[in-house]
This record gives sequence, structure tokens and C-alpha cells, in this order.
Amino acid sequence: MKPRIAFYTFGVLREPVGNPVVQGFIDRVASVYAAAEGSEGFFERSVRNVQTWEHSWGPITTPQCMPSGVDHAQLAMTISLWRDLESVAAFAYRGAHGEALSRRREWFAGGAYPGYVAWWVDEQHRPNFSEAADRLDLLHTQGATPAAFTFRQAFDPAGAPVRLKAARAEP
Repeated sequence: MKPRIAFYTFGVLREPVGNPVVQGFIDRVASVYAAAEGSEGFFERSVRNVQTWEHSWGPITTPQCMPSGVDHAQLAMTISLWRDLESVAAFAYRGAHGEALSRRREWFAGGAYPGYVAWWVDEQHRPNFSEAADRLDLLHTQGATPAAFTFRQAFDPAGAPVRLKAARAEP
């Protein structure tokens, strides 16, 4: 079986969904999802209903490192599965997502927690939000490890440190 990268993003919007301050982010959700689905190396993702904010891969579980007092209507999170970390990086920093990422300070509150985490899973495994939150918390408390890592400090499926192949990952 071939391992896949599970990739979880987490952010706290400056205001709850419905507030004009974050509408630019909400307006881009559909195009960013479409861009992900058309990206090389993409397998699948949790689908969020923007009206109800519910996800197809189970109920939302928030990381322990999340600031207290945050309204659930301020949470933005995704889980997706990819062939490799370079595929995720190419998507993240290019096109519709890259443009939105460049404007994140307009829509998201800063925080002392990681904004994303990656880890390897078996090709038959679909992570849920509880698992993803645990991985983000692990990255937050222990730094990058084979169980929870970043683009800068990545690991291969066997747990050995690796560097991204820049030619495939950079714009």
C-alpha cells in the first residue's frame, strides 16, 4: 500500500462567518476547493457545507492549542489527502490558494499555534478532525516529528527527515 500525506489546516477568522470582514475569505472557498481538486497529487478532502459549516469527514474537534473563547463560526479548517508534500506545497503557494494565502492577515487572527500540520497515512485511511487536532497539538507541543510535521521540517513515510524537492514545490 502506498502512503499518502494527510494535511490539516486550521485558522481562527477575525470575525464569525457572515461578518463583512471575512467575506473575502468565504467568497474564495469554492474556487480554492476547485483548485485543490484539480491539482496534481490531490486525492480527496473533507467537504464543508459553507451554509452549516459541517464537514463530511465527521464532527469538528478543535485543537487544545486553540485560543479560548473562540466562536465555532470563526473556525476555518480542512483535511485533505495528497500523494506527497511537494504536491501540497505547489497547491498552497500557487493559484487561487496562493492568492488567498497572501491575504490571510486580512481575514485571520494571528495565534501562537501552527496553521497546518502534515503526517503520513495508509492509502486506506481517512483521518477525522479529532485525529487532525491531535496532530496539530503534537506539532505545537513537540515541534516537528515523523508523526506531525511541516514543509520546513518534513519526514518520509519511514520517519527519516527529508527536504522538499524545491523544483516541484515552489511556484
